[in-house]
Amino acid sequence: MNAIDPSDEKDGASLVVGTIRMGFGHYRIAYAACSWASGDKSRWPGGVYFHDLLSIDGPEAALIANSDNIYRKSSKMATELGGPFEWLHGYFTTSGDATSLRTTALIAKRLAPTLRGLPIKAPLIAAHSLVALAGVFADRKNIINLVIDNHPQWFVLAPNTLNLIQGPRNFFEFAARRKQLDPTDLRLAGHWIPRDNVMQAITDSDARIARTSSNIPLRVLLPFGGAGAQRKFVTSLVHALAQDIHNGKICIIINAGDHQDIRQALINTFHNANITEQQVTHINTFTQVTALADNLHNNNPISPVVLLAFNEYFPAVSATDVLARAVDILACKPSELAFYPVPKLMIRRVGDHEAFSANRANELADGTAEIRTVEHAVTYLRLFYTYPEILSIMNSAIKTNIQNGIYDGAKNAVAIAAAALWLSSSPTF
Repeated sequence: MNAIDPSDEKDGASLVVGTIRMGFGHYRIAYAACSWASGDKSRWPGGVYFHDLLSIDGPEAALIANSDNIYRKSSKMATELGGPFEWLHGYFTTSGDATSLRTTALIAKRLAPTLRGLPIKAPLIAAHSLVALAGVFADRKNIINLVIDNHPQWFVLAPNTLNLIQGPRNFFEFAARRKQLDPTDLRLAGHWIPRDNVMQAITDSDARIARTSSNIPLRVLLPFGGAGAQRKFVTSLVHALAQDIHNGKICIIINAGDHQDIRQALINTFHNANITEQQVTHINTFTQVTALADNLHNNNPISPVVLLAFNEYFPAVSATDVLARAVDILACKPSELAFYPVPKLMIRRVGDHEAFSANRANELADGTAEIRTVEHAVTYLRLFYTYPEILSIMNSAIKTNIQNGIYDGAKNAVAIAAAALWLSSSPTF
């Protein structure tokens, strides 16, 4: 954090990007906004503040952490046990009515002190509705709420802020509810994507198209989410792809995040699938991640299997953003990664709200429909290297989407913050 006295802060000299370390998605969105703000440092002479409410040692952070722990356990039970556990988790992740918004607001009021000490006149870009609402209760003005997902639920909105929306489905549905919203509080912006992933998307797409006519193995990036769910699905998928890996058809890069239990489960899977230690590269630092990305961009040979596992949160999240540019397929659940400009195999969701994010990718032709079984996922991956024209179609769609500004949401959010085109009113809860 920059050493600035908030009382001396000039209007617009700084930007605050606030998030909560709940899963990887909210962090990912905040990083995206920061990447665009950092790309124009002259606009923010007071600096860009990346503020994670969980980084503060206090009862407010404990309240958030306890809620996150419940969500993590529910996610894991839904994916590992299925059946009624999956149904119940799916119900709770799609039933965000007006009561859930009121509950979120009550929690946010308790979180307002976590924003003290930051430049009070700086615009606040919130990557979580709790942060946006906490900003309202902290009497901040010029608050932008980056609305998550592609499923309209009340609790993802923040009244008395500018709510920016990623796609038309959410925008149309929320617009229809404008009797409860100020019409100026809602705007369609585009997807929340980091600067490099947008600026280099056409170059990266052309490189992928060129690789379809080469003998380079299909590069598949398989990241775990922040809750650490999907262990059963991913380990089964890796085992099912063992022969494709041995035959040089597929190179698989797995980001286990900061989940050491998943790392060990994958090592056990490699052993059971007769994937030797010599075939696996282990990565645990961000420096190694960037080196791997450079090798991939230069088409240098790498190990058939790469396993990433970290002790810290930052590289666990950012590694996927960096490597997504250099792989052929991002195989992931329909989280915030469903909105990224890279061909995607949308594997089984964790919460039912994610189904609609897979639909968004499928409609834009940069991703498949949601793939619910391991067998279906294997079929698709083999289809990609057998009929590479499918990948060419997806990459061509990405280039069209770039030209249409589909992935410019984070860029637009920072531009709006810089222009200071609105003022938020006081909370009315």
